Amino acid sequence: MTMQFTARHSEQDHVRRVKSLASDRRMCRRLTALSMPFFLVAALVQRVVRPADRGPRLSIVAQARAQANATIPFMFMG
Repeated sequence: MTMQFTARHSEQDHVRRVKSLASDRRMCRRLTALSMPFFLVAALVQRVVRPADRGPRLSIVAQARAQANATIPFMFMG
């Protein structure tokens, strides 16, 4: 005797999930755009307070974007 499990999802469920993911992406982009000034200031302060060694490093905008991308996803957890 074997048990078979099949998941049957309606097309409405699929459309709802796709819309939800698109909504989450839009919200993440908005939060990133709104928080960029804060992360830019934080990156500038970090460079002034703790200068890095010589060598290649990220631009201030790239550093701020990396900080935002590392922080904002935690808002969507839970």
